[in-house]
Order: sequence, then structure tokens, then C-alpha cells
Amino acid sequence: MTMRISGLIAAAIVTSAVSGCAAPASKVRVDQAEGGLPNCRTFAWHPTSGDAATLGDQRVRTAVMEQLKAKGYEEVTDKGDCRIAYRLTTRDLPKAKPKVGVGVGGGSGGVGGGIGVSLPIGRKSGFTGTFGLDVIDAGKNAQVWSGSVETELASADLSDAEARELANQVLSAYPDKK
Repeated sequence: MTMRISGLIAAAIVTSAVSGCAAPASKVRVDQAEGGLPNCRTFAWHPTSGDAATLGDQRVRTAVMEQLKAKGYEEVTDKGDCRIAYRLTTRDLPKAKPKVGVGVGGGSGGVGGGIGVSLPIGRKSGFTGTFGLDVIDAGKNAQVWSGSVETELASADLSDAEARELANQVLSAYPDKK
């Protein structure tokens, strides 16, 4: 019986350690208008507040337009076929703490138990957030496409590399120009 419990404890520790190392894959969520996408050839930025553009804002705008240009679209400063807007919400990533679980069960032939330990291996400190892009049909003034992705960030403000990566992930789900 002692050997059986030792085996259960060892299995629980290995399972907890392996599952603690697995990072969830970032998946782009997309929503599209029922009528389909308009024939967008040119894009302009959706008007925002009159505040000065932050460095992070400039990085995102540059990265998004680079991706759209690579897909065959053109950037214009005013009156595009479609407008694009982005949003970034961030929050502190709580510090991970080790956890211990204990369980007891019974079945035909005896009683068993187990102890599980979860160790936060490879967990980064920083921020987590959601990055999203919205495409607005300028003629109808209506949102026609939205894509977003959950991400972990080093800081609340995006670096150039993070802005490019997030724009690439979200716009990979947006169709190339026909």
C-alpha cells in the first residue's frame, strides 16, 4: 500500500510539473459582419481623441500599416474605403505561487490517496492583455471585421517587436486584397 501511494504521489508531481510548463497558445479571435467585407482598397486610421500620439500608438500604427501594405492594401491619410482602429488593454500579471493539493478516494479493494504540487516554472512577471483591430466600412460607418488576441507583455507600453508581432498575428486572419 505504501508503494502504491508513493507511486501516486510521484505521478501527481510529474503531471503537475509538466502541465505547469505548458503555455497556452495565442489564438486570434475573429468576428465579421454578416454581409461580408466591403471592397477595401485603401485604409485610413479611424479618428481618435486630439491627444498627442504616444510612442506605443505610433509603433502600433506603423506595424499595422506595414502588414496591410504587405497584403496589398494602400494607406491614405484621409477618406479611405475603410478605417482601422486598434485597442490594447493591459493588466498586471499576478505573481505565481506554488500550490499543493491533497486527495483521498476509495474503490473496490481499498482506499488511495494522492498529493499534487504545482510549481510555476517559466512564468514571467509583467503584464497580460488583449490587442484588437477593428475594420470600419467608411461608406456605412459600420464595423465589419474585428480580430483580437490575448498576450503577455513585458510592460504596459508595446515595444516595436511586440507591436509587429501582435499586428502580424491579428492581421494573419484578415484576407489579402483580391
